Amino acid sequence: MKILITGATSGIGLETAKLLVEQGHQVVATGRNQSILNELKDRHQCYVIQADLTDSDQVITMFNEAYQHLDGLDVLINNAGMNTRKCNIEDITLEELDLQYAVNLRAPILLAREALKVMQPQKSGYILNVVSTVAKRSNESMSVYTAMKQGFAGFSAILMKEAQPHGIKVTSLFPGGADTNFREADRPQYMSPASVAKTICHVLALPSDVIMHEMTFRPPVEVE
Repeated sequence: MKILITGATSGIGLETAKLLVEQGHQVVATGRNQSILNELKDRHQCYVIQADLTDSDQVITMFNEAYQHLDGLDVLINNAGMNTRKCNIEDITLEELDLQYAVNLRAPILLAREALKVMQPQKSGYILNVVSTVAKRSNESMSVYTAMKQGFAGFSAILMKEAQPHGIKVTSLFPGGADTNFREADRPQYMSPASVAKTICHVLALPSDVIMHEMTFRPPVEVE
């Protein structure tokens, strides 16, 4: 399959990109860290594009370059996400509000829009949106990140309804705690990025007559 994945220079995205290449897929990996992108290119034969998802022009340019390189698109994995910090609502700054909106909500919406444009004529395709279990919770000090992820989940649910009549599958993935550099401290009791990557690839490999609309998965230490 011809696959575009965002947020591929760390954590879940990095491990997923590696695994997809190992499985024989044509992969375009995007992210901000050029050194990691170079490693993906040299060691894993991945086509890479450095892109800043806070810049909507770069988002569209990156998508077009990926589409041209792959000569088509079968799968879009909207994986990129970020949280500037934990803080109370009264301490939110306009800068971090705009930044999280751009990365966590605007960029995946734009990429899904562009993917639909090329997938609808071919009557096939798959869009996997990596949301977060934070979208199912209401934790203090996580208001902005939660709002963006809940918005992403809502968008993804509507995307599924609009895409499915055209033969396009959409899955909203809600992973729980993962031991990635997204967190300040190591969390060995959480899921490894490699385990989450395997789970994403399992979803992609489901039988053609099965559509996973939503999937929530967590480490054993989490019970909600």
